[in-house]
Amino acid sequence: MPATPATFGRFAGRRRRLRRQAAALACLAVAGGLQGQAAERFGGRLSRLPVDLATTHAVRGAGEVRAVLDGDVLEIVATFEGMSSPATAAHVHRAPRARRGPVVFAVDVPLAAAGRIEATVRLAPEQVAALRAGLYYLQIHTEANAAGELRGWLLAR
Repeated sequence: MPATPATFGRFAGRRRRLRRQAAALACLAVAGGLQGQAAERFGGRLSRLPVDLATTHAVRGAGEVRAVLDGDVLEIVATFEGMSSPATAAHVHRAPRARRGPVVFAVDVPLAAAGRIEATVRLAPEQVAALRAGLYYLQIHTEANAAGELRGWLLAR
């Protein structure tokens, strides 16, 4: 079949339509990729961690902490049991593993020797970077161990 101006016009129209459709699909793929990013998971074991020799024998208990980072929102869930006395406070601190560091934010804790912590916190970009670097830990303080009885780092899972 010989090529005519009408045939070229028909093919040119199809090419333009295909280009527009490809561009629209590329935009959807990019937008879907941004919205569909998987949440990041963190967690660790809540372990006894005496802060000095005097508290070595007084520290008891165990637990687990898990966290999910979705964008800049961090959801923390922790369970603990067997502590020497009721919890009085819980905080997320910033420090390298096996070191003590300053409080970043507080979380509500049941005033009991066993329980569950649930918290949702919006993080600043530098806080997200610190979390991803493994610099955050949850610490539970008790009546008998005001400096902290259980501690667990939020490490990438």
